[in-house]
Amino acid sequence: MGTGVDGARTLAHAMQADSYRFLGWDYMNMPADPCSRQKVEVEFVDSQAKIVSRVEFTFEAGRVVNAEGWLRSFETGRL
Repeated sequence: MGTGVDGARTLAHAMQADSYRFLGWDYMNMPADPCSRQKVEVEFVDSQAKIVSRVEFTFEAGRVVNAEGWLRSFETGRL
């Protein structure tokens, strides 16, 4: 998909997401080094095609250095 901004744009275009979801950080071990390596998983949802793309982003010094993940179909319904 490319690297840098070009890779991010290609990824966003391929996912065609209309919403996203991530779990909050409700606590953090202290002391925290904001420049250390951090990872966060984000789910991007294409509601029309019923596809969810889960991407794990790795940050170092506040910059994205890696993104990898997968996509799959989903179904929803009322309980």
